[in-house]
Amino acid sequence: MKNNNRLLFGVLAALSVAVIAGVAFIANQRPVTTVTVTHAAVTPTSTIGAGTGTVRTFMIPIDVDGVSAEGQYLSGTLTTLSDSVNGDEELRSANLVFVFGDEANQLVVGGISLYPPAGSTIAVGAETVRPVIGGSGIYAGATGEVVSTNLGDEGWSHVFHIRLD
Repeated sequence: MKNNNRLLFGVLAALSVAVIAGVAFIANQRPVTTVTVTHAAVTPTSTIGAGTGTVRTFMIPIDVDGVSAEGQYLSGTLTTLSDSVNGDEELRSANLVFVFGDEANQLVVGGISLYPPAGSTIAVGAETVRPVIGGSGIYAGATGEVVSTNLGDEGWSHVFHIRLD
């Protein structure tokens, strides 16, 4: 009887592992959705502080996949965490909220990036990759990343690569 119980336990354990692996595999097989957001050059609407602890806020209209529409905008804050990384670069934490025509439809981006000293944005021509923390509405359950590129006078490009529930 003991050997039968061990065999049964072993079979159940193996089945459990197989089910968990299958669910994880299926979750990673969700199709990747690409959304491209562009906007004009960013000028902070407010800058509070100097050096470590500086908070910059901004809000700017966005185009989504080349289309302008009422209610599409990016709102964000950047907080300086250190002003002496790699010599003189600043490390900033981002809280970026992309709103897509209705406040119920949002993608939220976080993460950190290196910035030139005292500059309001990353250097012209530079790009940064940040995690998509989540989404709501048509983007409910979003996971993935966004590649943001400073195009200088041409503004910005944010290319989202996300998976949705």
